[in-house]
Amino acid sequence: MLDKFKKIIYKLFSSNKTYMEREIEEEPEIINKIIRKYVKINYNIDIEIPDNIKKITFIASGSSYNSACIVSYFLNSKNNNISNALYASEIAIDENFNTEADTMYIFISQSGETSDTNIALNKISKETDKTFALTNTKNSTLYNNAKFKMLTNAGSEKAIASTKAMTAQTFCLFLIALKFLELNNINITADVDNLMSLSSNIQDVISKKDNINALSKIISNSDNIVILSNNIFTTIAKEGALKIQETSYISSLSYPFGEFMHGHMAILNKKTSVIAVINEKNYTFAHKVLLSLKSKYKFDVILISNIDLDEDFKNNSIKVCAKDDISYSFALLTLYQILSLCIAKQLNNDIDKPQGLTKIVQ
Repeated sequence: MLDKFKKIIYKLFSSNKTYMEREIEEEPEIINKIIRKYVKINYNIDIEIPDNIKKITFIASGSSYNSACIVSYFLNSKNNNISNALYASEIAIDENFNTEADTMYIFISQSGETSDTNIALNKISKETDKTFALTNTKNSTLYNNAKFKMLTNAGSEKAIASTKAMTAQTFCLFLIALKFLELNNINITADVDNLMSLSSNIQDVISKKDNINALSKIISNSDNIVILSNNIFTTIAKEGALKIQETSYISSLSYPFGEFMHGHMAILNKKTSVIAVINEKNYTFAHKVLLSLKSKYKFDVILISNIDLDEDFKNNSIKVCAKDDISYSFALLTLYQILSLCIAKQLNNDIDKPQGLTKIVQ
């Protein structure tokens, strides 16, 4: 009865919100729902994967490919060269693609109907049965044709720019990755602990929407947006750039801090905003790069951090609640989603139906 009352109140107060906004707000509960379904007593991850696998290859497109890159980076940080992420379209046209007996091939598609991902699955299924489908749609083509499968349980997503489905599938990929690591005798206790607290980290970011909106006002008049970060956060920045571009139509790019200095910084000759992602590991280097850029170019800087910043960094900054890389990763995913929503609002764009984009399955 109480849950029913909460839903009624939510609908009353969210009637003027876009689908994208409401779907972002659903993310903490979706994470908890996935945990209840797949994580059992003593942190046992209840997911069936093939036996005797030593590697994982992720195959996907768009935001699903970005999810794959994030989790592939995480896996390789545990043990080098045990994972990679490939574009489905590249496999679809590769006449010489070879499968490996000790590799699980994970195909990711929110709709389960992404054509190039299904073509890749059909091709690889002829060579191996170690195929795994991750999708938000039961009885989709992908779901039905893979040997192993998992549903993300994100529910219907109306907005074209994926938010809750993207977050849910990334979370599920982390669960699959941890199951794989556990079967290969790698301790996962701390990482599972970090996953269990993610809903509160995401909720913390959602609560900062007003702060994020204030920063979006600075960015919305730019010709270009550049996200600078390092390590796993560079893979997440790809998704952030895609999300901003989808909703605002502003050219958005992502680079590691150091790589940006090798010619890419020429973009700062045009009206550009820089989003800089800071943590303890890159703080000193990021500070040095930003000061160097400021000595040559004029641009706006938005700072995102999970640590306290000194005076040089305090203007136009937002701090998120995240102590470890996994928590920070999901906090950034949600923050980029809200930022892209707010920039699009500033520009009076159709947030739920960006021009020229369509969604295969809602």
